[in-house]
Amino acid sequence: MQAGGDTPAGPRATRVLFIGNSYTYYNNLPRMLEALAASASPPIPLETHAVTVGGARLKTHWDDEDAVKALREGGWDYVILQEQSTLGELRVDGRNEINDPERVFFPYARRFHAEAQKRGARTVLSLTWSRRRAPEAQALLNHAFLSLGRELKATVVPMGPAWLTVREQHPDLALYLADGSHPNPTGTYLAACTLYAALFGRSPEGLTSTVRGVPTPDGEPRGGETTLVSLPEPTARLLQQTAWRSVEALKARVDAVEPLPPRTLPSLPKGTSMRWDALPGTWKGELRFYSEEMGHSPAMMRLELSPDGERYDGVLRITFADGRGEGPFDMRAERSPEGTLRFTAPFSGNLPGEVRYEAVLSADGRLVGTAVQEDARTLDRMLGSLRLERSR
Repeated sequence: MQAGGDTPAGPRATRVLFIGNSYTYYNNLPRMLEALAASASPPIPLETHAVTVGGARLKTHWDDEDAVKALREGGWDYVILQEQSTLGELRVDGRNEINDPERVFFPYARRFHAEAQKRGARTVLSLTWSRRRAPEAQALLNHAFLSLGRELKATVVPMGPAWLTVREQHPDLALYLADGSHPNPTGTYLAACTLYAALFGRSPEGLTSTVRGVPTPDGEPRGGETTLVSLPEPTARLLQQTAWRSVEALKARVDAVEPLPPRTLPSLPKGTSMRWDALPGTWKGELRFYSEEMGHSPAMMRLELSPDGERYDGVLRITFADGRGEGPFDMRAERSPEGTLRFTAPFSGNLPGEVRYEAVLSADGRLVGTAVQEDARTLDRMLGSLRLERSR
């Protein structure tokens, strides 16, 4: 019996800081993890706090400083880092693809890891799922997260591999919302089970399949408590078993990261040296650059060129696959020392700046080239290709 009749203190709660975006706050992943831990036998006391911003990457959080401030308050056992789902915006020929992790993901994950180490917290990397339309991208995500996990000696949570297993073995079990990116409650439950298994080294089988809590539809609590997820027992057991097997499988391969073949990106093809007198007139054709998922690609491109001394004056028009148009844009074209046609035009999408075009004259008389747009602040990139024929 304690002196003075004091009640013995219970075990100290494990404190978890989430840093991420909508993949974390949709369906309140932190709350689901708390509920799973509370339903364990014996229960695991758990406290969570989340710093989340829709669409944010780790660079966003580092620059905004709120997450850094929360981390530096200390007292955390785990700091869970959830990067943007494609590791930063990269669009290639109209399709969203996995960005080079060394551009944005790795540098800022390393910074957060260093801060976590200073405060005695363990870094946890959320290996998220690929988009529904691109299951093949999971291999790129796996490679990036496992490589970084090995470097930092961090815990990697194989949410994406668990999702892919369910998609392949139980295609009738929906994990995504209609957008093919964000998780529905079942998908978040699978993510929570995988996180539980990775953090505590225990199978989540037999834990609660119903979780109540306050929704966080935009990262902030909205409304009163409600049911976040309620699954039939057989479905919950399937997800729990898949989560545990995915975590166990990862232990066997975390030190065996397979090298990936080099990525093929749009590049300027070989062509003839540009005959400057061959360019006047109107060129029409296909531009694969804008979003395919939004119904914008392939777009039709119309380029009108007229000579003006050593340069060409031009007018550029873009017509998207859904019928919308951009332009006309006035532009000036020039010939590079290598004999290519170069020009820039405004970009009115959600990435500010200009699109840089470069083309060569192919052997069959077409203008074949590339379109590039980069945001120096966010390091987002859009890369595309064009193929134009002279209008007759």
